[in-house]
Amino acid sequence: MERRSFLHISAAGSILGASASHAQEPQDEEAKAPGIPVAMAPRPDGIEIIWRTHQLARGMVEFGPTPELGSTKRDDGWGLRPAGSESIRVRLDGLQPGTTYHYRTVTESMDKKDASRSVSAIRTFRTLDPAASATRFAVWNDTHKHADTIKKLAELTPPSDFLLWNGDICNDWYREGEVADTILTPAGGIDHSANHPLLLVRGNHDVRGTLAHQVEDHAPMPDGKPWFAIRSGPVTAICLDTGEDKPDDHPYLFGRAACEPMRQAQAEWLEQTITRPEFANAPYRIVFCHIPLRWTDETTDHGYDWYSKRSRDLWHDSLVKWGAQLVISGHTHRDAHIRSNDRFPYQQLVGGGPKHAQARLITAQADKSKLAIRMTDLDGKQVRALDLPALV
Repeated sequence: MERRSFLHISAAGSILGASASHAQEPQDEEAKAPGIPVAMAPRPDGIEIIWRTHQLARGMVEFGPTPELGSTKRDDGWGLRPAGSESIRVRLDGLQPGTTYHYRTVTESMDKKDASRSVSAIRTFRTLDPAASATRFAVWNDTHKHADTIKKLAELTPPSDFLLWNGDICNDWYREGEVADTILTPAGGIDHSANHPLLLVRGNHDVRGTLAHQVEDHAPMPDGKPWFAIRSGPVTAICLDTGEDKPDDHPYLFGRAACEPMRQAQAEWLEQTITRPEFANAPYRIVFCHIPLRWTDETTDHGYDWYSKRSRDLWHDSLVKWGAQLVISGHTHRDAHIRSNDRFPYQQLVGGGPKHAQARLITAQADKSKLAIRMTDLDGKQVRALDLPALV
């Protein structure tokens, strides 16, 4: 990838060179400035702030409970300043649950010829609150880089305790810079974490392409792995990674996939996680995973998986033992609601696809009486609704 600078004009002079047109400088400078900060991977005691860069730079986050800030995180835990050529990540720990914090990012060029420094506007995030009596969240899925769909979803999504992007944010990853752009500045740079911290669950398309390994560089996870569990108010959400929709040895995957051991690792993790009191005693228990664990047609001769039988075979018993009420997925590009039965005591809700007519926004509100889940299309029309009773 061509390494580009922020094009902030420093005392060393413009890096555009004397032959560059002055008329182009403001436009180029804006295009190559650091991106809007994104608040990701929220926890009760912290969060991770990440932002897009276009040349090697170092950064820090100034933060505090008021707009006066007062604290600064300037280290990466390895004895260095947080730095990167495509993004900078700063993990904040030791925060208070259910608390609104103000923050801003500071980006400093590491080019000796360009001593530029960029400071973002002051923004806010709120940590998760496991003890809250109520919570609300929103879900996107299968956006596949459709800018118009992403913009409309962002417009319709209400402020929430978290926004979960439930996989297939792309088609595949082959172009340098594409991973960082898609996660951190989607649809040309919408501010998708302004009103809710972002959580990402990978889909099968998100593990495709020669640059798929870069997702972990630009998508912070609460526990550092692409599966995790969170408690927000009365809701526990277990987020699992179903991996590919084909076997690891399928020729289409070119030997890059290793999803089978990942699913097994999640099975072992799940057995332990469902016993943790904060998750085991939650009034509402839901699962997020990109590929559904159930589908309306469970034949397996389609050339790819409509549902992840490989995952279900490993995780089903633990989910039943835990008392999972609902699995929320995407993948199929057609919304669906499959009710529970004797074999599968958890319901399955599936979102839509990337095109305007297919896309669906899922929103949810939970209090002591019920977990109310609503699905709407991009015209704001409600297409599905279900209410879950409290288990405790």
